[in-house]
Amino acid sequence: MKQFQIDKADPSCFRVLNTELTHSTDVDKAADDVVFKVERFAFTANNLTYYMVGEKLGYWQFFPALDNDDEQRWGVIPVWGVGQVIHSNNDAVEIGSRYFGYFPPADYLEMSKVKISHHNLIDCSAHRLKLPQGYNMYRPLPSLPAKTNDDFVSKQRTQENLQMLLWPLFATSYCLYEVVLHVPEPHRKQLLVLSASSKTSLGLAFALHRAGIKATGITSQKRVEALKSLGIYDAVMSYEQLATLRQQPTIVVDMSGNAQVKTTIKEQFGDHLTKYINVGLTHWQDIEPTNDGDAFFFAPTHIQQRMSEIGAAEYQKQSSEFVFSAITWSSSWLNIKECEGLNALNDDLLEHQQGQIPINEGRIYTL
Repeated sequence: MKQFQIDKADPSCFRVLNTELTHSTDVDKAADDVVFKVERFAFTANNLTYYMVGEKLGYWQFFPALDNDDEQRWGVIPVWGVGQVIHSNNDAVEIGSRYFGYFPPADYLEMSKVKISHHNLIDCSAHRLKLPQGYNMYRPLPSLPAKTNDDFVSKQRTQENLQMLLWPLFATSYCLYEVVLHVPEPHRKQLLVLSASSKTSLGLAFALHRAGIKATGITSQKRVEALKSLGIYDAVMSYEQLATLRQQPTIVVDMSGNAQVKTTIKEQFGDHLTKYINVGLTHWQDIEPTNDGDAFFFAPTHIQQRMSEIGAAEYQKQSSEFVFSAITWSSSWLNIKECEGLNALNDDLLEHQQGQIPINEGRIYTL
């Protein structure tokens, strides 16, 4: 079995571990309710956020690292992907069925106990019970008939790749859109989105643009023109231009996690800064310790709150409509690059960490 692992304390240190574990013996299978073969998964800047807050928000708990005897040094970054059931002790889960959900970057995922709820599979393994249920839920995918034309297969694969890349990110974008709407208009005369080229930022900008709410995207100088071409921000500028912004009631949605930029903005706007929303950590290499008391935005908590307010069905309806629209829009400009094997992720990780993936590209890793 192969598993991609990263040093919890040093993101420049990572490896593909190849163990002797297999899933071919009856003894292995007897202990598991369900075993998945991971088909492929997406990797984005969002996964770097999982790394940076792995201890604080529990992301290391989802998929324990194999052969982790070195004082629990190694961690497994969760990814969104597609898996096929290759073994099942649960009558409600068919061998060969395929699901979209949270997977380890590994060949296999074992689940010791599962249940089916509204057609979705839920991993009830002991180590995941206290984690947010949204991450433990696996949504069924349509099976391909034995005789299916190549065009149909290609279309479905593209749809699944877009789902892996964008569904988790745009679900968070929608949450942030709701948070922005909740701020009274007089308190949001100016809305800044930091790390504006990240996919979550683009989803938020799409939602705001559709609602007629102006937003300014802040990005690196090299990405300004590419970001302008998407036409969803009312203005786009580089971090070096922050000082030119007007003093007025301002909301900041921060996907970058750059403490120095955050300090600059707080000093610049002072009392005009009405809300600062910490979301992602795309600029992980520039993060500095901070004890300013600002809370980190956690989408599952927001979703639980909204479901309690308007009902789960209504929230799912509203958020799903947005995500579907945003993915459809993205398909017109996003290029999907499929890379083969965990070694490809091992080769690419520094590009992800250094923000070198183009705005209009998404990486999928096939197993």
